[in-house]
Amino acid sequence: MTATPGSPPQPPAAAPPAESFPAPATRRGRLAVLGPGLVLAAASVGAGDMVTSLAGAAGYGMALLWAILIGVVLKYALTEAVGRLYLATGLTVIASLRSAARWLPYAFFAFVLVIGLLYGAALSSVASLALSTLFPALPVRPLALVIALASAGIVYVGRYALFERVMSGFMLAKFVGMVVLAVATLATMDDPSALVSSLRPRLPEGDVITVLALVGGVGGTAGVASYSYWVREKRWRHASWLPVMRADTAMSYTVTFLFVVCTSIVGTGLLYGSGRTITGNEGLAALAEPLGADMGSAARVLFLGTFFLVTLSALVGGFNALCYLLADSLRTLRAVPDDEAERHMGQRSLPFRLFVLYCAATSVAVTFAGKPVRLLLTYAAVGSLVLPLLSGALLVLLNRRGLQPPYRNKSLSNVLLSGSFALFGVLAVVQLKETLGGL
Repeated sequence: MTATPGSPPQPPAAAPPAESFPAPATRRGRLAVLGPGLVLAAASVGAGDMVTSLAGAAGYGMALLWAILIGVVLKYALTEAVGRLYLATGLTVIASLRSAARWLPYAFFAFVLVIGLLYGAALSSVASLALSTLFPALPVRPLALVIALASAGIVYVGRYALFERVMSGFMLAKFVGMVVLAVATLATMDDPSALVSSLRPRLPEGDVITVLALVGGVGGTAGVASYSYWVREKRWRHASWLPVMRADTAMSYTVTFLFVVCTSIVGTGLLYGSGRTITGNEGLAALAEPLGADMGSAARVLFLGTFFLVTLSALVGGFNALCYLLADSLRTLRAVPDDEAERHMGQRSLPFRLFVLYCAATSVAVTFAGKPVRLLLTYAAVGSLVLPLLSGALLVLLNRRGLQPPYRNKSLSNVLLSGSFALFGVLAVVQLKETLGGL
C-alpha cells in the first residue's frame, strides 16, 4: 500500500514468524504456555516496587495502596496493548512506534541509553547492600561489581527458554518469601488495628517523589515496553492468542500487586510511626534489625535473602529488556527489514550482546557513586517519562481504521490508555520541576 502525501507512515506488512502455531483450545492448555507474564513480574518487581513501597509504608502505612493499585491497572492496560499490537502486526514495539511518529525510535533509543546508565548500578548496589547486611565481612562496592557483571553474563549467554525458567523461579522464590514475612508480621504485631486504620487513602503533601515512584515504578517501565519481545520469543501470533496473552498479562500484575501489598504490610508493621526510614544507606539494616528482634534471626535472613532475589531478578530481567529495546531501536533507525530482525536484535545477535556489554560497563562506572536506594528511587521516577510517549503512541496505533476489529481498542482500553497518557504526563512534568528545582 502506498501512503498519500502528508499521511502518517504505515507499518509494513509482516509475515508470520517461522514455526508459529495456533493457541491451545482448552483452559488447561492455555495455562501451560503462560510465561512472559512471569518474566515481566520477576523483572519489574524490585526495580520500582519493593524499595518504594517500603519507603511509602514507613511514612504513610497502607495509605498509599491507592497509588499502587492505579499503577497496576494502568500498567496492565499498557502491557496488554503492547502485546495486542504485536499480535496484530507481527512488528516489534519500536518498529510500530516508528509508524506513529518517525522521531519516536530516536527518543526511545536515547531514553533507554540513560536508563541503562542508572539501572545496573542502582540495582547491583542495592543487591550487594542486602548481602553485606547479611554477611558484614563482604565489601559493598566490589560485591556490587560482581553482581552486575554476573547478571550481564546470564543475559549474554542465555537463550529465552532458559531465561524464562530462571526468571519464573526467581518470581516464585521471592513471592513465597514475602508472603511468609507478611504473615509473620501480622502475627507478631502488638496492635494490628493500626495497620487497618492506616488504609485511609492520602495524598501526601511535599512528598510527590514517593507517590511518583509508586505509580510510575510499580510493574516496571522497560519491562512494559519489552513485553512484545518475550511474546515474540514464544511465537504467539494472531487473534487466537489474544486470550492467552491477556491471561498472561493479568497473571503478571496480579502477582505484582499481591507482592507489593505484602511488602507494604511488612513496612507498615515495622516502620510506620517508628521514625525509621530506608531512604539512606543504612535503610536495609534499619528494617532487617527490627525483623530479627521481633521475629527472630530466621525472619531477618529470609527478608534479606528475599530482597537480594528481588533485586537480582530485576537486574537480570531489566538487562534483557533494555538490550532488546536498544538493539531494536538501532535496527529500526537503520531501516533493517523485519524479516531480518532476529539477526539484528535477537538475544544472540551482535547488537544485543554489545548492548549487554554497555549495561555492564556503565554499571561498573556508576556503582561507586553510592546512595543505592536513592539511585533506585531516581530510576523509578525517571522511568515514568517514557510512559506518556508509549501510551500516546498506542492510542494512535490501536485506533487506526485499517486494524482488524479483534485488535482495535475498545472503549475501556481507550479510557485506560488516555488516563495513562494524562497521569504519567502530569507526573513527568512534576518530576521535572522537582528535579530542576533541586539543582
